[in-house]
Amino acid sequence: MAEDAPIVEMRAPFVDEIVAREVADALNMWFRWILTGSEDPVPAAFESLGVETTDYAWSLEDDVDWELGPHARVYATEVRISLGTHETHLHLSGLLRRLGALSVRCLRDGEF
Repeated sequence: MAEDAPIVEMRAPFVDEIVAREVADALNMWFRWILTGSEDPVPAAFESLGVETTDYAWSLEDDVDWELGPHARVYATEVRISLGTHETHLHLSGLLRRLGALSVRCLRDGEF
């Protein structure tokens, strides 16, 4: 697999299924906010998880390189995010860790 191929899925395990569901729901709220223009006010997507969403007030034009919006879903205790990115996954990995991910794995097409 070419190293310059985009990351198409991120996988992050959490301590339990409840936390994984809360994280996926928060991420999807945040993804929708970015895709609809990042207009004020910033939604309180991550506060219940101990992270200020305003720290991640990203805009589609300046902060992300995905063309289609990502989507988070839950498999047992793991949050999986479908996306197509060359760079944004680096910042998104940091957010997942702040939200409590035990680890983060980034996969390119054909690696899963």
